[in-house]
Amino acid sequence: MKKKFRLAEQHKAERLFRFLNYIIDFCAVMLLIYILLFLYVFLKYVLTDIPMEVTAYELENVDPLLDRLGTALLYVLILFGMEKLTNGRSPGKLITGTVVVKTDGTALTTADLLRRNFSRIVPFDGLSFLGTNGWHDSWSDTRVVKKKAYENARNLENDIQTIGAK
Repeated sequence: MKKKFRLAEQHKAERLFRFLNYIIDFCAVMLLIYILLFLYVFLKYVLTDIPMEVTAYELENVDPLLDRLGTALLYVLILFGMEKLTNGRSPGKLITGTVVVKTDGTALTTADLLRRNFSRIVPFDGLSFLGTNGWHDSWSDTRVVKKKAYENARNLENDIQTIGAK
């Protein structure tokens, strides 16, 4: 087993932290989606003089399948953007002191974050945490770890490896 993989597994965040991350992220992203929808309705009114009530009514009566797909896509893209901009942290992870890391210890790439976040669209992904790791972690070779403990262990390991080196 690789040393870095061992560190990621040893400092993995508990399910309570993962659940809190999910709740906080869900609330933050849905709030942002509602803000974006309001801005869309308002800008459409300002630019076209179409009453805001008409646009709101159209949005309320969109096809349910299209609504779910659009919301899921927005949710994934917003979470991806947050994690990309903050190097593996979402609002929930910032609050709980956790971070996403690669299991092999290398830096997160855009492809890793895209794979991780688009995996969330799979039905029942949220229930996959009843097992060892969630599907979006397994499929992207990432783990959510306790940030301080993981970084301390990594620094200690790096310090030990440099003993005796010039």
